[in-house]
Amino acid sequence: AAEDQFAALVSAGDLALQYVDANHQVTARYPDNPNGSPQGLAGISAAGGRVLAMMPHPERVYRTCQNVWSDPDWGEDGPWLRMFRNAYVALST
Repeated sequence: AAEDQFAALVSAGDLALQYVDANHQVTARYPDNPNGSPQGLAGISAAGGRVLAMMPHPERVYRTCQNVWSDPDWGEDGPWLRMFRNAYVALST
């Protein structure tokens, strides 16, 4: 049932995000996939891409200290903060 639903998302073009491991391979294993979703499912979009539902929650990990792992080169800002900054720029221009 879950595999059929995943296949339907892929065929409809609604698969938006998948969890991947350090080798860029789709994963369902923790910690790379924190919720164990099948096929690494992390986000779907509505037809036409105007709506995005995603799991991870980027609003929870926008600072480096909130991430499970972080590169020392990141400084204070986690990588998810870029998404919010991009949205701000897109909406303010």
